[in-house]
Amino acid sequence: MQRYNGGFGLWSKESPETFWLTTYVMDFLTRASEQGFGVAKKVLDRGNERLLRYVQDENQIDIYYSADVAAARFSVQAYAALVLARQQKAPLGALRALYDKKSRAKTGLSLMQLGIALKLMGDQPRSDEVLARSVAMSRPSQSFWLDDYGSDIRDNAEMLALLTEYTLLPAAQDALMIKLSSQLNGKQWFSTQENNALFLAGRSLNEGDGKPWQAVLNSASTPLSANKTLSVPLTPVQLTSGVTLKNQGDSPLYGRLDVVGYPSVAPAPYSNNLHITREYLDLSGKPLSLAAVNSGQLVLVHLKVWADERVPDALVVDLLPAGLELENQNLADSSASLSDSASGVQELMADMQQANIGHIEFRDDRFVAAMNVDGNRPVQLLYLARAVTPGRYQIPAPQVESMYVPQWRASGAASAWLSIR
Repeated sequence: MQRYNGGFGLWSKESPETFWLTTYVMDFLTRASEQGFGVAKKVLDRGNERLLRYVQDENQIDIYYSADVAAARFSVQAYAALVLARQQKAPLGALRALYDKKSRAKTGLSLMQLGIALKLMGDQPRSDEVLARSVAMSRPSQSFWLDDYGSDIRDNAEMLALLTEYTLLPAAQDALMIKLSSQLNGKQWFSTQENNALFLAGRSLNEGDGKPWQAVLNSASTPLSANKTLSVPLTPVQLTSGVTLKNQGDSPLYGRLDVVGYPSVAPAPYSNNLHITREYLDLSGKPLSLAAVNSGQLVLVHLKVWADERVPDALVVDLLPAGLELENQNLADSSASLSDSASGVQELMADMQQANIGHIEFRDDRFVAAMNVDGNRPVQLLYLARAVTPGRYQIPAPQVESMYVPQWRASGAASAWLSIR
């Protein structure tokens, strides 16, 4: 997905350049290379050249949508500075120029990235000042989108991982760990960035040797003991009868109980900012009953997505019931085409072509589409499926979510059953 100029596109090398994600990709690739994985030198060289342009010239960074353009550019530059500094390739003059713009930062993570970059390139006084400011800063609660794919949880987890990696500010590490644990309580959905940052934070905490500890679980005769994090699975019987944990040491021990289960009934329709509906049609555009579909019959699936407030990164995932298979319209030899449908369907296709859709995938078990939902008009989506395997199948609900504000999501209503004859 690397573009001609060394940057990266989100979906392919022809996609528009994604500036913060280009730095994220280069962070991953340089770390992979350091650990002995095979990464082409040409890819790294071109990517590093692009990061250097970011650090030296903020005008190279186009911000497509942000609550604060200056802060968004600063976050890209600070992250690029850290990736280059880890390789000793960040010009100190450019880092000091970025330091002079530190008031633009709206996240502690971007300041911390700049502070570590300054440290790695030898400017300890400026590094100390920026790092102290970084741990005292919180992400603006009203600014959901700074074009850095972040959140308060992502930023705090990433900061904790960086502080432990570079053995910095131990008191701040403890505070971040407690804050993160509190933020995770009761949280149901996480973005990909949050999941990744939490993994990195957990891994970094687990890699170091901590003080040995002992605790007794449910008055067991053999205590639990370790010098790092320990996970213990509990049975339903233990959970039902209650859980007690007693610390047998004299230093703090942090405990956490997570209960995971699967629902026994299908989820009810749900909406937060986003909305989604689905209907099944025949090729003339008329509603189709799924109670009696013939094997080999084509089914037209129509999804409508809209939002109360703009969502630039909406992702639709429409799971197929077993028995249906997608007709991939991207294939030249596809056995059926939407262009053969009736005039009413053609109107829906015209609406779909007007939508700002960034990517569509026809997978084995689902239809996936990424799009910008602007809040002014619904996005219409159409795809073809074919009834294949006779039987009776439960139908999953249609789903849409914001990829980086995961609480913005919706699950639509679903017909109960599909019967294929």
